[in-house]
Amino acid sequence: GLGDVYKRQEVADTVGAGDSFTAAFIANILKGKSVIEAHKKAVDTSAYVCTQQGAMPVLPSYITE
Repeated sequence: GLGDVYKRQEVADTVGAGDSFTAAFIANILKGKSVIEAHKKAVDTSAYVCTQQGAMPVLPSYITE
């Protein structure tokens, strides 16, 4: 299950979590990704954003590629 894939992280700030999820999901759909792929990327993006301070952290390459 998902519990095996994702490690629990400390939440630093939830500001921007929803916006980053929506943006990543739509961007990946527009790139032609499947709904499942777009959802995974959106979850990864919003989870990362929650580990950082502020609404617009610089995203690592494993998210942006």
